[in-house]
Amino acid sequence: MSTLERRHIPRTTLSALAAGAVLGALGYLAAGPPGLVVGVVIGVAGGALVGHRMAVSGDPDDNVGHFQEIHSKMEYYVPDMEWRDYEPAYRFGVETWRSRGGQAFEDIEPALGARWLKIRGQSRLTWDQARGPVQHAWRDMQETRQNQQQAG
Repeated sequence: MSTLERRHIPRTTLSALAAGAVLGALGYLAAGPPGLVVGVVIGVAGGALVGHRMAVSGDPDDNVGHFQEIHSKMEYYVPDMEWRDYEPAYRFGVETWRSRGGQAFEDIEPALGARWLKIRGQSRLTWDQARGPVQHAWRDMQETRQNQQQAG
């Protein structure tokens, strides 16, 4: 499971539990114990679906916000660097995966490195330092796509 998907689990779970409780209570009032069971099942399933969709659409950072939570714990983290240094690298990883995903990262790494030096903006990361976050974003995007294909 990718980092992208793991970030949505708490939101999906809370929505599922809330909807299950509400519909379970309504089902119990309408039909007693059998209504409770049906209400909980429908509520949990519907709540999970709605919660997941809200979590996906509620990521204002366009799929990079979740990296802010973990970047300083990663093996490629450079002490004294800040999120503002890493955010462009993760965003670059997501954007380049969308346009070049399907190719092996290693095959296009030289081109990515050359482009990074032109687009990094205020980030203090060199390509050697940015490679880890960019590759991490690629790996997460690929895992998410594979999981979606297996589920659908």
